[in-house]
Amino acid sequence: MNTLSRVLLRQLFGKLGRRRVQGWRLFYRLRVEVLLHTRKAIERISSVARVRVWVDQEAFPRICKLLRRARHTVIIQMFIWKDDALGRRMAAEIVRLADRGVQIDITKEAAGDVFELHKDFLATRSAHDPMWQRFWSHPRIRITYSHNNDHAKVYIIDDRILLLTGMNISEDEYLKWHDYLVELRDHSSVSHYLTDGEVRSSDRGACLVMNREGRREIRPVLMRLLRSARKSVVAEHCYISDPQVLAELVRLTHGGVRVTLIAPEKLDVHYHATWQSIAQLVRLSDPSRLRIFVYPGFLHAKIILVDRRQVFVGSANLMRSSLDEMGEVNVLFDDTAEGALFKIREILRRDILKSRPLTGPLRLSWLSRWLAWLKL
Repeated sequence: MNTLSRVLLRQLFGKLGRRRVQGWRLFYRLRVEVLLHTRKAIERISSVARVRVWVDQEAFPRICKLLRRARHTVIIQMFIWKDDALGRRMAAEIVRLADRGVQIDITKEAAGDVFELHKDFLATRSAHDPMWQRFWSHPRIRITYSHNNDHAKVYIIDDRILLLTGMNISEDEYLKWHDYLVELRDHSSVSHYLTDGEVRSSDRGACLVMNREGRREIRPVLMRLLRSARKSVVAEHCYISDPQVLAELVRLTHGGVRVTLIAPEKLDVHYHATWQSIAQLVRLSDPSRLRIFVYPGFLHAKIILVDRRQVFVGSANLMRSSLDEMGEVNVLFDDTAEGALFKIREILRRDILKSRPLTGPLRLSWLSRWLAWLKL
């Protein structure tokens, strides 16, 4: 069998084909639901994008508020969903939505289970808690337990709102970790996500950038964005170790671009690899063009601001597995989203003020260097 035939069979019947069919099924079901529920004439259904940004403990109240406004469909893609106070609260919200007739489609990624430990999402299927029992047995809640290595965290409400974030459904992350949520009010972004990019989103200053099966957009877009920098780059990221990204940041400093990195004081994983990479960045960069700030506490952000006018934010980390292998969803937006851009600038400014500047070279122990080599 030739290569073309194998590719076509995989597209139609393989893992990629099943995912494409599921996405298109949800896409067309949303189109039908819109026609059944909207009171507007079809030509008045707007596709104008509106971008809003929420941070830290603003995020989940906003998610719940938007969920309660859902008319017919909610779609959730989640990496980690813990059986803790926030996880149960979110499940209860979903049950209430289903009770009033909203169809819920949840895809939970199996790769996230290792981080749930004794609060495992899948174990709630056999829990004695009546709420979890209703959650798993409700006829309007469909749960898919996937093995797609999908790190994305996405909420879709009807056909009009897409929320993307680095935040998992976890009480610890909600209360202690610094992170962002982006709200896109644009039904073309919903269509773009559900069809794995086959239906293009309207280019109105904000566009989705995705790693999906058969589509790896995150690294190329990120590298083009960094290479476009003329004056400044501000990166607030938790996990940093990708050699290509580090090399580009070094090159930018020698080309006269100011590079500011906000890195976490505390990390749950990848701590040694991150700080080994930062030590390399400090050693190779032009010191007059590089500033490193150590953020107090846990930082889970994944955001880059270029020349104060372009923002790249979402679930993707600056590490090879995230940029090249895992499913991720980011958004790239510019100064046409004026309110969101202003808020991002202000948050980054405040984060720098509360952080400790790093001065001088980093001296890491042989044990730390060995653990970094193991990507720990």
